Amino acid sequence: MITRLEGYTLAMAEKIFIYGRHAVEEALRNSPDTVSELFLENVGGDSALFALAKALGISLTRRMPREISMEVHQGIAASVLLPKLMRSYADFAASLKIGPDTSLVVLDELQDPQNVGAIIRSAAAFGVSGVLIPERRGAQVTGAAVKASAGMVFSIPLISIGNVNTAVRDLKERGFFAYGLAGGAKYVVTKEEFVLPSLFIIGAEAEGIREKTRELCDKLLSIPMSPKCESLNAAAAASVAFYAWSAKHAQALR
Repeated sequence: MITRLEGYTLAMAEKIFIYGRHAVEEALRNSPDTVSELFLENVGGDSALFALAKALGISLTRRMPREISMEVHQGIAASVLLPKLMRSYADFAASLKIGPDTSLVVLDELQDPQNVGAIIRSAAAFGVSGVLIPERRGAQVTGAAVKASAGMVFSIPLISIGNVNTAVRDLKERGFFAYGLAGGAKYVVTKEEFVLPSLFIIGAEAEGIREKTRELCDKLLSIPMSPKCESLNAAAAASVAFYAWSAKHAQALR
């Protein structure tokens, strides 16, 4: 959850509270510079994490922040500085090494933090090089998203973008082939060869990819499924697409 800034843009928020042992451990081990404070109800029960936080110079509070009092926090939480967790698009693009085994994903106004977190988790699992998240008009990285990602937000680059279409155009100019996931599309994700650096665009849960963004896609991909099921949600569809891509790019999993 974003403290008292729920509904504000990412640029307005400075920190979020993450909770649960796994999410906090991932933060401390993989991205400790993002953690500003550790909260532990039982220091003795989490002595290893306490020792790690102490070694990193992170301050400790022995009570849970009230902002997560209704969450299943397992007696452990941390405050994370968003400006250190999210990278600017300019910095990311300048350092990105692009090759045939490079893929990225753009979230086009997804509204559910759970889906955002699940997509980040799948992206990390299947070797995607980064997740681009618009600053406005969509769900941001929150405590719920971090938990849904199983802490993988600290293991894969998260990139803040001001405008989806501007980012897509720029990445296409850099050599990416833009794929949009769309039910009923002519081309099937499991038959695609993914020869060029790949950019996956995931649309909002109900509306899908916006029309102007759809027009920027080089190809729309559908997922074959039983007629018993009408569709998959955004996170499940993204996971299938990332797996199909990784099957052609085993090097990305190393």
